[in-house]
This record gives sequence, C-alpha cells and structure tokens, in this order.
Amino acid sequence: MKKLSVLILALALLALAGCGKTEAPAPAEENIVAGEIISGLGDAVEESAEESAPAEESAVENIPAEGAGTQELPAGFEPELRFSTTTLDGAAVDESILAGHALTMINFFEPWCPPCIAELPDLEKLYEAYAPEGFQILGVFSTEEGTAKVVSDAALSYPVLRYVPEFDPFQTGYVPTTIFVDGDGRIVGETKIGSNSYAGWEAIVKELLG
Repeated sequence: MKKLSVLILALALLALAGCGKTEAPAPAEENIVAGEIISGLGDAVEESAEESAPAEESAVENIPAEGAGTQELPAGFEPELRFSTTTLDGAAVDESILAGHALTMINFFEPWCPPCIAELPDLEKLYEAYAPEGFQILGVFSTEEGTAKVVSDAALSYPVLRYVPEFDPFQTGYVPTTIFVDGDGRIVGETKIGSNSYAGWEAIVKELLG
C-alpha cells in the first residue's frame, strides 16, 4: 500500500507540471521538473500491482535572425531528427535549422495547457541569455486556435513550428515535453516531461552545452 500511495502522489505532482494530451488541462500551481518524478514510475507500478489486486490570432514575428531553415546541410551533418514543416508565420523549416547550433531545445507545448503557457516567458529569457553560445529553442504546437495569442503574449522571438508526424517518436502523451539536440543533430540528454523554472532549465542547458 505504501508504494501505491507513492505512485498516486507522483502522478498528482505530474498533473501540476504537465497536461495530458487527451485530457482536459488542470491549473498549474507551480512549475516543477516532472521527468525525475516519473523516472521510477514503471517500477512503482509493477511493485504496487504485486501488492494489491485489482481565439483570436495575431501576426507574430518569430523567425530567427539568420532565417528559418531550408538551407543546405553542412558536410557530415546527419541529424537523427528530420522534418519538414512551417513556422507559425508560414515560413518553411526543416532539419537544417538544427545545423550550426551547439544545442537545440525542442519544446512541445499547447495553448490550452497552463503549465506550458506559464513557462514560456522563462524559455524566452533562456533563449536570449544563451543564444550567443549557440543555443536555440524551437517551440512546437499542434493546436492552431489560441497559439498565436499565447506566443504574442509571451513575446517569443524563437521559432514556433507546427507539429508534423516526424515528431511522433518523441511524444510522451503529456505537454510540455522537451527534448534536446546537439550540434551534430543527435538527441542528447533525457526527455523532460513537464514544465520547469528558469533556474531548472538553465542548469540542464549549461550541462548539455558542456
């Protein structure tokens, strides 16, 4: 019963940091890192099972200064993630946008998810602070209604992209979900589920930038 109680508590904390893709969003009371919380859920579920039986849109300028990519990939650059989509403004973008950046943070969010919206200003600050070190952020959304307003309200200057099926392998069933890609186009670090504070994201970015 103790392990089952721990599992229930962990799931409750996850609800504060992220929204289920197929469930109505719950209000966010605080930003926490959910990736660590759920890292042991698989074991907890297995052990507990043994112990107990049965929209108003506005034009938003968020194309990076060097231009959203369909540029030629540099020699030897073989990214693990390949995609073709458009920005919120309709500019074409593909995996070439990853080239030339030491680290790319890809943040999957939705306009109906309170934890997603709450952390966007911190993500913008993070982008501005570490862009000189080769860091970039790509926001990815699938719900059109309300996204332009959310992006405008947060004054995002990093690219915001429409979701395409090529992103499916990185989905967890929750938003926000965040992955990182290094300068060679390889997925690095752990998939992060849930929102985070500026300090929390900064610590992760510093570690991955080395």
